[in-house]
Amino acid sequence: MSANGMGVIYGDPAQMPSPSAQGADDQFERQFFNYVLDIAVVGNAVQSPLGFQVLSDADFELWWLIASRTSNLLKLLWKEAATGRDFISTTASVVAGATTFNGINIDNFAGTALATAAFPLAVPYILPANRSYTFLFTDTSGATNTVQLVLSGFKLWPRPKVGS
Repeated sequence: MSANGMGVIYGDPAQMPSPSAQGADDQFERQFFNYVLDIAVVGNAVQSPLGFQVLSDADFELWWLIASRTSNLLKLLWKEAATGRDFISTTASVVAGATTFNGINIDNFAGTALATAAFPLAVPYILPANRSYTFLFTDTSGATNTVQLVLSGFKLWPRPKVGS
């Protein structure tokens, strides 16, 4: 807490203490880690895919989303490969005659590096080890859009049991 009793806001994820340092003991050791995803989305591309797989060594606890892009005229969808689960969806796409839903504006999904602000998740999300995900990018700028998406958080290492 700050001196005025208000919570501290961390603009830089690396400065925020891990949950275990805040008093929550869930039997995990946490290692700060970033998944950095780069793609050049061709101008006017529709749902250009970028896949990634969580490393096999540990589950990943996602806390912050950060993005940089050439143009904000970019939309994205996020899907989990194993289950087909959509992380971004709309009910409008199931209505007869509705246009294809190509996602949300990237600046509504992640804090931008330009604004030096990571977008914190209200509740961290666990991405299991080995799980595959796909981001689908739709560009409406007409020019190649260079994008870097950063999933920032912690690798979760089970804490060894000490004595009995």
